[in-house]
Parts: sequence; structure tokens; C-alpha cells
Amino acid sequence: MTGDSHGPFGLVLLDPKARTGAPSDDGFRERLADWLLFMVPMFIAEQRHATADEIDRARSDALEQIASHGDDLQFGGRYQSSSRTALAKGFAVLARAEGGVTALGVHACTAPHPYCPGERATTPDLCETMK
Repeated sequence: MTGDSHGPFGLVLLDPKARTGAPSDDGFRERLADWLLFMVPMFIAEQRHATADEIDRARSDALEQIASHGDDLQFGGRYQSSSRTALAKGFAVLARAEGGVTALGVHACTAPHPYCPGERATTPDLCETMK
């Protein structure tokens, strides 16, 4: 972990630009986002000292699980738990990339970067720059 990191759990937060569900929505997106907020930091910490080969294996495993059973993740089924876990592990892997990952209403990153939703000061004020 370097001085330029967000710590052992990274930075995982709701994306302020994410749209909230419609009133008729069943709340799936919000519940999934809440679950990711809880699980992704744990997987970031778990992968903190992983080698490049271990990260590549985690990426491949998550990809395989989500591609094979993504419908169970959303609609329930025999593989719902393992698919959700694979999604959280995939977020943890992607959080290591420059700029992190923003998807499904959640942003995750392991190091500070420009325009990070968690760093308000880095986001330019377009009203000020237009003057």
C-alpha cells in the first residue's frame, strides 16, 4: 500500500450521478448497490497483496460466473449467491485500475484520481470555468 492509496479497503461509495429507481421499481438496484457497498471493500482488502497472476485468476473466475449465471444474480436462482459474490470480486479487481470503476450506482477505486466522486475538490465547477 502506497501513500497515494485509499487504504486497505479502498474507496467505495454510491455514485452521486446515478439515477434512483422509478417509484414502481422493486428496489433491486438500490439493494444491490447497498450490498456492493458492504462487500467490495472486503474483497479489495482480500486482494490487496495479490500477485498479478492471482488478480488475473480472480478476474477470469468472476467473468465466468457472471457470464454463466448473471440471470440468477438479477432474478434469483440456484447461483444467485455465487454470482453476487463474483460481481463484488469483479468490482474489487476493477477498482485497482486507474480511475477505478463506476457501475450499477457504485464507484470503487483504490487510489486517488481526477474526478473521483469521493473527492469533491477534484471535480471542476463548470460555472466557474465558463467565466
